[in-house]
Amino acid sequence: MEINLVTIAIPFFFLLIFMEMGFSAYHKRKHYRLNDSINDLSTGTVSQVFGVFTKTITLTAYIYIYQNYRIFNLPSWPAEAMSIFPAGALGLTSVTWAWILVVGVWILCFIGYDLAYYWNHRLSHEVNFLWAGHVVHHQSEEYNLTVALRQASLHGLFTWVFYLPLALIGFSPVILLLNGQLSLIYQFWIHTKAVGKLPRWYEAIFNTPSHHRVHHGINPKYIDRNHAGTLILFDKLFGTFEPESEEPVYGTVKPLQSFNPVWANLHYWWEMIELAWKCTRWSDKIKVFFAMPGWRPQELGGQYPIPEVSPKTFRKYDIELPKGLNIYSLVWFILSVVLAFGMLVKVNSLPWFNISVISAITMISLITIGGILERKRWSLFMEPIRMVTLIAGAYALSSSLNVTLGVIALGVISTIWFLSYRSFFAVSQEANSMQEILRRTA
Repeated sequence: MEINLVTIAIPFFFLLIFMEMGFSAYHKRKHYRLNDSINDLSTGTVSQVFGVFTKTITLTAYIYIYQNYRIFNLPSWPAEAMSIFPAGALGLTSVTWAWILVVGVWILCFIGYDLAYYWNHRLSHEVNFLWAGHVVHHQSEEYNLTVALRQASLHGLFTWVFYLPLALIGFSPVILLLNGQLSLIYQFWIHTKAVGKLPRWYEAIFNTPSHHRVHHGINPKYIDRNHAGTLILFDKLFGTFEPESEEPVYGTVKPLQSFNPVWANLHYWWEMIELAWKCTRWSDKIKVFFAMPGWRPQELGGQYPIPEVSPKTFRKYDIELPKGLNIYSLVWFILSVVLAFGMLVKVNSLPWFNISVISAITMISLITIGGILERKRWSLFMEPIRMVTLIAGAYALSSSLNVTLGVIALGVISTIWFLSYRSFFAVSQEANSMQEILRRTA
């Protein structure tokens, strides 16, 4: 599959993000925080980079079932359907019949994909090891368009099984992938507080910003509701629909409290392993991975509570940085994303060595930027290491000495700039958190 609509749509995603930022600023609404938005986009970038190495694995089973066990030979394009209906049937030409059939196949696949997505999404909220992947998308305590791009890296390794029935029916991998990409693109725009409720007929059929705000809310009445991809009809059919009736509080019941995009993907796995280690019964050690999120044996506290929350009292995870460090983090984040995006656009023509080097540089950069945003002391030595890695990567990938010298100059300037703020990393995380609480309550 050569076409990746999501990659093509990325520039438009960023255009809409900038428009929403402008809307937020014009109306004096604080819908964005720099550290949170960088972390959202960092996890999305890590997911896209990781997907380069895993997409073949997740598609193999679908392709195998489609090629060997499909029940129907459903056409993907009009040319494949030309011979199914004879010319003149019911007064229509073969070309017309071909288009009618193909459009029908695409519509059926769209509905089937959305149904599979609903159960994939719902069970990802109800089964611990699936939630361990999906939790990444819910960790942001803001709700804006950058949250839409906050995607998990490991989730797809487990959820591909939900779409295998579509292969058995006979929907080709091309139709599946394009429907999946269109669904993901549709879901981008519903991650906003800038749009209120839409006309009643639209709210009754489709997933909307209002419906999806409920899904991201940690208010007890909103937990595990509105799992729709494109059609809200499945939530209404299976009893998981909840209308937006109070302002949601966003995030997860147990906050992540980190801007590290890799830890965002791994932390819940680590929590499950720790809990399984503490369980005394082997049955409980296994149950940890298949129980509802928040489950614990009674002797370890029982089900984790879901407290009432209010937007007025909820404290978001936030670390203050001097303006210079914020600018530094933003500049290097933009450079890192541009590098990764350039790789994704040309991924089909690049050697695996180049892909691996760029991926490694991107991962190291985003992890280090996350550490800077948290004022972690380890970033003081990790950032110079990142610069050395960047220079080595430039030398390995470019035959031009000028490019390497330019990266060296950039690395030296950046290191001097960064280390000029080294004193801000001397404050411990605990002291920094206490300072933030005192500032807010003053």
